[in-house]
Amino acid sequence: MNIELCCAYCYYLNLHKGHKIIPITDEEAIKKENIDINNSTKEFEENKQKVENLKNKIENEIIEIDKLYEKVEKEIIEYFKRKHEELIKKEKEIKDNLQIEVTKTKEKLEVYLSFSNKIIKDIERINKGIKILEEEEKNMIKKLTYVSKINKNEKEIKKLNYTCMRNIKISFKEEENKVKYDEYFFN
Repeated sequence: MNIELCCAYCYYLNLHKGHKIIPITDEEAIKKENIDINNSTKEFEENKQKVENLKNKIENEIIEIDKLYEKVEKEIIEYFKRKHEELIKKEKEIKDNLQIEVTKTKEKLEVYLSFSNKIIKDIERINKGIKILEEEEKNMIKKLTYVSKINKNEKEIKKLNYTCMRNIKISFKEEENKVKYDEYFFN
């Protein structure tokens, strides 16, 4: 009996890889080949078990990675939630501080505005006073001019008066009664 032995790969997949096919003629060789086949099957089963173990390990690692991902995702969400709350709190603090500063600045500006308004009113009163003083000055100049004219006239009147007095004195001396003009005018 002439049997050709082929490998399990060629047998199961119907694909010959070009290796030699060895004819087996005796039973011992067949038994030996069966032992080799059994060993190959055993090795195949061990490899299958290793692959299944590896598959289980990979699946477990995928599950662990998924758990780790969920954990990290939760931590990231919590971190950014905290950061968001901190930013909202910081924003509120900045807005509150800004409002306080704006209020203080407005109050200062209102005080300055009040002073400015008072100064403007004072300047307006001063301008009115200056106008009044200018009018008074014009009136005073008129009065002084008038007084000056009066003084000029007064000098002339005094001169005239002096002349009149002298004439009266002379006439009194010439009169019989001889009244002293000084008593008459200065008493």
